[in-house]
Amino acid sequence: MTLDDRSAEELAAQLMISPQAVEEAIRRGLLRFVKHRNSRCWRFGDTHNGCLRRLDGQPCDINGQCVKAEAETKGESWHRLIGLDDVLANDRREILLTPEGGKDALAALHFAAAEDTIREIGVVPALGSAVKPTRDDIEKLRGRRLRLLPDVDAAGQDAAARIGRAIATLAAETEIFDLKGLYRDDGEPVNDLFDVTRISYDDFEVNRDLWSITDLGSKGERVQIITDDQEFPPSPLPPPHVSPESHGFPVYPVSSFQELEKKLEELAEGNACTERDTARKRRWKLVCDLTAVEKGISRKLTADELMRTFDKWYKASAPYIDPEKSRDNYLAAFLAEIGKVRVPTGEGEALKKALESVLTLPITDLPEIPGMPEAHESWRRVVALHRELARQSANGVYFLSCRDAAKAHHCLNKDSAWNINHALASRLGVIEFMRVGDARPGGKASEFRYILPL
Repeated sequence: MTLDDRSAEELAAQLMISPQAVEEAIRRGLLRFVKHRNSRCWRFGDTHNGCLRRLDGQPCDINGQCVKAEAETKGESWHRLIGLDDVLANDRREILLTPEGGKDALAALHFAAAEDTIREIGVVPALGSAVKPTRDDIEKLRGRRLRLLPDVDAAGQDAAARIGRAIATLAAETEIFDLKGLYRDDGEPVNDLFDVTRISYDDFEVNRDLWSITDLGSKGERVQIITDDQEFPPSPLPPPHVSPESHGFPVYPVSSFQELEKKLEELAEGNACTERDTARKRRWKLVCDLTAVEKGISRKLTADELMRTFDKWYKASAPYIDPEKSRDNYLAAFLAEIGKVRVPTGEGEALKKALESVLTLPITDLPEIPGMPEAHESWRRVVALHRELARQSANGVYFLSCRDAAKAHHCLNKDSAWNINHALASRLGVIEFMRVGDARPGGKASEFRYILPL
C-alpha cells in the first residue's frame, strides 16, 4: 500500500465520507497528499489553484494564527475555479459548483457516489464566497447545466446569486440548491454541503429533495432556476427514461397492456387520499407501488402511463388535498419521487423472509466458504443470506445493505458486515458487486450476484 493509498483511507475515515469520493478526486487529479508546514496535508486543486488542509483535521498555524485551510494563490489567481480542465477533458455536461472549498467538493463527490452519478458529474469548487470567476473560466461552462451548492449564511447566498447570474448568461441551465432549515445528526444546523453528509436517514426521509443532490433534472422545492436577470419557479420534471434490470420479485405481475392499465388505475385509486394532511404519505406509497410495477414489467413506465396514473390519483384525492397548492405542485413532487424509491413495494418482504430463513438454519446447513474451512459462523450466515436472496431473484441479482447483512448474526455490525462482503467479493469468490451501495444512511443498498452454486 502506497503513502497515497494510506492517506486516502485516512482522509475518508477522518471526514467520514465515501472512500469512492476520495478515490475519484485522486483519479481526476484534484486531490493529492503533500508535506506542508511540517504536517501531512491534503491538497484539493488543479494546476491553476488549490487549498491545503492538515490530514489530521487540525488547523494550520500561520504566523501565530490558526486557520482551517490555506489557499495557495492570491490576487486574481485566487478567483480561478478548480476542476475545469477535468470538465473540458471529459466533456462533463452537468456540474456541481461549490463556492467554498475542497471539503464541499469532496462532499459533492460523496453524494455523486451515493447516487451513482460519479462518472458523469463534474465538480467545480471555488476557494471562497468572495470569488469572482474570470470571464475565461465562465466561458468554459458554456452550454452546460450547473447546480450551485452554497453555504447557508449571507455570504454564501450572495455568492450563489452573483455567480449564478454571471454563469446564466451562457449556461444551458443554472440552479441554486438551498440547504437552509436542515439539521445534522447532532442537532446543529447545516451550514454547507459537507454538513449534509451528517444528516440522519430520518431527515432524508422528510426532505426527499436531498435524495437527488447530483440529479440536475430533479426540481424539488430546494431548487431555484436562475437567469442573468430573474429567478423563476422550476417546471415539472421530464419522465424517467432509463430501464433498470428486473430483480424478479413477484410484485404486481401483469401480462398485457389491458392488465397494466387496470393495475395502474387500481393503484391510483387505492392510494388516493381519504383524509386531510395525508397527501405526502399516500403519494409516496403510490410511487413505491409504481416502482414495483416497473420491476415486474422490466421497464420504466412511460410518460403517458405516469400522467394518467397521476391524474386519477389527483382527481380521487382532490377533496382532501391542500387547496393552496396547485396541481403542478403535486405533479412535480410525484415525478421527482418516482426516481427516489429505495425499496419498492415487496422487496422489503423478500429480505425479511430471507433473514428469517437464514437465522433458523442449523450451523451444519450453512454454506462452506472456499479457502476458509474454519470460517466463523457469522461469515457463513452472511453467505447464507446472499444465497437466499439470490434464490429469490429471477436473474440472480439482488440488493443487500451492510446494515441488513449485519442482521444475519448477533455479533455483526454494519462495518464488520461491510468488511465481510468485500472479502467475499474481492478475495474469496463467493459474490460479486454489481453496484457499490450509497455511502450515506438510507441510501441505495449494494447490488450483488451470488457466484457459488445455489
